[in-house]
Amino acid sequence: MILPFARDMNLLELMLTDFRQTAGDIPFVVATTVQPGDEAIIAICRNLDVPYFRGPEQDVLKRFILTAKQFGFDNIIRVCADNPFFDLGTTLGLLDVLIDMKCDYAGFSINGKPSIKTHLGLWGEAVTLESLLKTSTLTTEPKYREHVTNYLYSNLSDFRITLIPAPYGFHDREDLRFTLDTEIDFKLQQQLYQMAGVLPNPERLFELIKITGKNEQYIITMREEIHRNSK
Repeated sequence: MILPFARDMNLLELMLTDFRQTAGDIPFVVATTVQPGDEAIIAICRNLDVPYFRGPEQDVLKRFILTAKQFGFDNIIRVCADNPFFDLGTTLGLLDVLIDMKCDYAGFSINGKPSIKTHLGLWGEAVTLESLLKTSTLTTEPKYREHVTNYLYSNLSDFRITLIPAPYGFHDREDLRFTLDTEIDFKLQQQLYQMAGVLPNPERLFELIKITGKNEQYIITMREEIHRNSK
């Protein structure tokens, strides 16, 4: 997150700068941990004048609940901060879905599954604070406390879930990986960002499809990293 990535900025700086331009009057907060190692994250937030909250490292569900209560959020867009091509503008549309459909969770689907369960790393998910509080009372399993929304879409009888097909031709692209977990990811995404990062969305996303379609090695590398990092 804090290594130099592009345009003389690290990935967190790039994402927060983009959010400030895209979010409009919708507030956003960095929810990080109380661990000393995350002081670097706090320094970046302070430098960019972005609000933050510090909570448990492993119990991410509790961290989200505490953050939402601290800032008075009833509806939440969850963003994973390791996605250099994150499309905030389209993701924010999930708030309208969440409210209009009166559901607990709204997200984009890839082959029928929530996009958050794939390796695309292009969109987030919308969830209500009420449903997170309910989840917190229903489970203490570590995997559900770490992966904030997993319990919701794994228990369809308890929650109202709305999934809509992912836009821009990504609805079935489980072979693509634009998230960043490994050194291989970092180098590949950095290279792709140099070619497509200056473009606004959705042009940037169309360009990613074009670039990866022309270079088979990109797809091979992504598939290898998907296999190595699947849970």
